Amino acid sequence: MPQTWIYALKQYNYPVNLAENKYANNFQRFFKQQIQGDRNSTIDFENYFRSNTQEIGTWCEVVFWKLYSQKGRRDENTKKCWDFWTREKITGKKLYKAAKIFINTMDRSSFNEYRKLWPFYSSRTIATLATPISFLEPDNFPMVDTRIAKWVDSQFDRFNKGDPEGPQLIKSQYGQNKSTVLTMADFDFYLHWIYWTRHMAKKLSKQTEMKWRARDVEMAVFTAWGDKGCPHPRLSLHCI
Repeated sequence: MPQTWIYALKQYNYPVNLAENKYANNFQRFFKQQIQGDRNSTIDFENYFRSNTQEIGTWCEVVFWKLYSQKGRRDENTKKCWDFWTREKITGKKLYKAAKIFINTMDRSSFNEYRKLWPFYSSRTIATLATPISFLEPDNFPMVDTRIAKWVDSQFDRFNKGDPEGPQLIKSQYGQNKSTVLTMADFDFYLHWIYWTRHMAKKLSKQTEMKWRARDVEMAVFTAWGDKGCPHPRLSLHCI
């Protein structure tokens, strides 16, 4: 039943106004865009990032975009990145190189080397850091966050049984160790999620009239779980 996946992807909606960053004036030519929030406009933002990876301001825009719904954290964490990167003379080129090494190796040590270039290193968080990786390689790398973790934790058994020969989902540590974010304790969860979304993208591409990316699978899951205050999951995705 790929129709449930198609419907969820079409319902994807994450509108972001970058100009709402209260420090936007400090970034001169950055933080001007308003992303409508559907799949196509989000893909345009992904493409924009890939065309401007040399610019630290663009990396800051992605951080703000990722944290947009968290009004208590988005502005300060974006500023924290800008201050850290400029103080430590970390360039967009250096961030891009470290991200690409992880993309090519997919091991813990390369992800840790990439993490060292971020101001959040001591907190061991991974979700924000995984976002530029997904933007760089959306065909093969999904984003990940606590909303995804909640969906996986509630659905992994059903999907694993539905395709026992395919990549298997595993539970995250989120909610088990009192953590309010995904951390390096969830690195294996992240890797399993990557492999599973790639596998699902291939199956959906065969069964529908569009080419699915790992990022599209994640978008559908993000939508299916639903926003705060609604029953979860909001939409039921069928095993295919």
